[in-house]
Amino acid sequence: MTLETLLAPVILWRTLTLAVSIFNLVTFLWLASTVWLNGDHRARITLWGVVGLALSALFFFLHALLITLPLDQPALRPRLNLLWQAVWFPALWVPYIWFAIGLHYASLINAGWRRRIPGLLALGAVLGMTLLFLLLLNRQTFTFAETLQLLAYSTPPPGAGRAWISPLFLLPLLFLVYVGFCAIGPWFTSSRIQQVVVAGWRALEASLRARSAGKSRPSLRRALLEAFWDDPTEVELLEEPQLSWHLARPALLLAALLMVALTIGLGLAGLWSMLRWLGGGTPLRAVPPLHAIPPTLLLLDLVANLVVALIILVIGYSIVRHGILIERPLPRRGFFEQWRGIVIVAAAVALFIALLVSLTHANLDELLGMTCLATVAYALFTWSSYRSHDRYIALLGRFLRSTSLRRWLNTSAERSERELQDLFFSLCQSVLAVRCAQLVILAGPMRRTFRYRWPAGAYFNGTELPGRGEGLASAGGETEALTTLVPRRPPGGRGAGTPLAYRLRLRLASGEPLICWVMPLYDERGLVATLFLGPREDGGTFTKEDMNLAQACGQRILDTIGDHEAMQAVSALLRRRIVDVKLLGAQQRRILHDEILPQMHLALLHLETVRAVTDQEGQESARKALEEAVRLVSESHRQLAALMRATTPGAPYRLEREGLVQAIRTMLEQDFHDAFDEVCWQVDEETAARIDEVTPPAIAELIFAAVQEALRNAARHARGSDVHRRLRLTLQARCGPDLEVIVADDGVGIAAADAATSGTGGGLLTHSALLAIAGGSLTIKSAPGEGVTVRIFLPAQALL
Repeated sequence: MTLETLLAPVILWRTLTLAVSIFNLVTFLWLASTVWLNGDHRARITLWGVVGLALSALFFFLHALLITLPLDQPALRPRLNLLWQAVWFPALWVPYIWFAIGLHYASLINAGWRRRIPGLLALGAVLGMTLLFLLLLNRQTFTFAETLQLLAYSTPPPGAGRAWISPLFLLPLLFLVYVGFCAIGPWFTSSRIQQVVVAGWRALEASLRARSAGKSRPSLRRALLEAFWDDPTEVELLEEPQLSWHLARPALLLAALLMVALTIGLGLAGLWSMLRWLGGGTPLRAVPPLHAIPPTLLLLDLVANLVVALIILVIGYSIVRHGILIERPLPRRGFFEQWRGIVIVAAAVALFIALLVSLTHANLDELLGMTCLATVAYALFTWSSYRSHDRYIALLGRFLRSTSLRRWLNTSAERSERELQDLFFSLCQSVLAVRCAQLVILAGPMRRTFRYRWPAGAYFNGTELPGRGEGLASAGGETEALTTLVPRRPPGGRGAGTPLAYRLRLRLASGEPLICWVMPLYDERGLVATLFLGPREDGGTFTKEDMNLAQACGQRILDTIGDHEAMQAVSALLRRRIVDVKLLGAQQRRILHDEILPQMHLALLHLETVRAVTDQEGQESARKALEEAVRLVSESHRQLAALMRATTPGAPYRLEREGLVQAIRTMLEQDFHDAFDEVCWQVDEETAARIDEVTPPAIAELIFAAVQEALRNAARHARGSDVHRRLRLTLQARCGPDLEVIVADDGVGIAAADAATSGTGGGLLTHSALLAIAGGSLTIKSAPGEGVTVRIFLPAQALL
């Protein structure tokens, strides 16, 4: 075919129409595959979306075949009619599925739509089934060639009568009503249209009044949008998938309006042909035989296909950008780039195939089949690449998660080392997939070696440093001696982010060579660890990405070790503080019991002796003085004895003897018996026993100290400046399975207390930090005049 023939109107319109039809086929098929591969298969809306998109692709597959087959060959008439009747199925089902999807998402935001869904779906089904029933009854009348003659030349099939209730007139009208109803049904209701009209009228009135008064006019567009999107829920409160639908609604409304405009245009064109036939009383003029689709219909078909292509772009944007139909989060930025790429590739492929068919008359069936396979393969490639990315992120999840600090307070060193070893094994086995590896820690208290399948008896034979000009080095001894070859400080002049690694050649005890890589790990102290990586399981080489991952994951392990050491140091300080408190309390009691009281008792005995002597000698003044001294010393003795009786054992003794809950209650009754006018104890015996059973001793001491500080603050500051204010204290405790202790008072609150009393406020802050280390929390809620509520919370994991 020459270029002049290709530029003929019929050939040109058919080529462009075929190209746009293939473009629609490829994009719809890619979207269907993407939704199926990435969507939530348990969600019914995902299955509806896949079926609707696949049927749309099937429609354009059949459409591309129909517009290229010749019409003047009798042998192809059955195939043409079969393809034409097959097109009816997706043409009727796609609008209904679109309608059901729109109703589903509309009901997520506005509950009023849920009551309308059954009736609207039933009405749409009745319209669709009626249309299908009429088409099947008149399938012999509405053949492909006769339909083209009717639309192009207003020439009805033989035997068709002139009547307004003729199927030739009812079918286009019913199709127009059906598709229009399905397209705008989820968007335009009578109440919504009424709201928009009323809002528009009021906005116009307000605008006219503002114009006459010389004021700024309100926005008509804003008023119409607020009336149209009558959502009862605030956008900030929406969650997935409601939020995705809310963000995608403007684009999908545009697609619905384009679909309605296309349907109205095609329906009006069909009705115009019917009216020409029904309204004319002149005999029908002779119709030329059809060798191909008439140019007017090709041009109309081209415009319709372009509108559908625009609808596809809008729908595809909503799917890949907002996750519509997929029902789960996607790496939307990456998929949006893939969608942009598939649009460009589909346009190029569609134009190439259309030109190839027009110029060489190639078999379109085979080309479309290969195109569909290539599209599905590309969708599979896109899906597999992101699945691999997700799996890779899952493998790195242990290194990306935040370190749980509460475990270091209650976990033994052996268990901590075992968890770090599991982390190192995950790096070697799952992330890097190496045969063997070891991590030698050179700095810090935990100087040990983690080994993963590291062969015993490996020794250094030679070292090759490619690209560094440092030649070879030789040494003997164990593998740990290789760390002496690594510089204590990172060498300067290297590119940012480039991992430093050395290639080493080891020799095993069996004589076999082993090639490994040595990667030093540095921090502000210099060289802190050395990572030895053996060959990969697949026999491949390490890429720069692998080295970066190894360095980052190794550094993460070192950070975890640093967190462990810091928490152990804090835990050691806490234990030392507890021991100091125990020793101090015991020392005070020993001094009172063993030194002060015996001395005062001895002084009383001496004074009694002196008083007896002075009485005999009759020295009245000396006797009075001695009596006063005896009285004062006796009073001091009584007070010291009372102080000793009131000085109850410290927290560790109470907790060991009574348990946490009973120790708190004893503290309330003895240490704070005069501090509160009323104490409301809301802890039953079963809860107390459960708390004592599940709470470790170290955690119990933290809770006891925090409750003691909260009680002390309430006793000192809750009354404010009014020392006669009645004060009520409430103490609650729950354990199911999380542990929660609440200390609340009805005093003046923190703000009022600060104005009347003094205090640093550091006591509860210190206990809050200690509880945070243990995995719990301490929160304070207060308002002026409403008291203070201190909540101590520890999750069940922190009690293990």
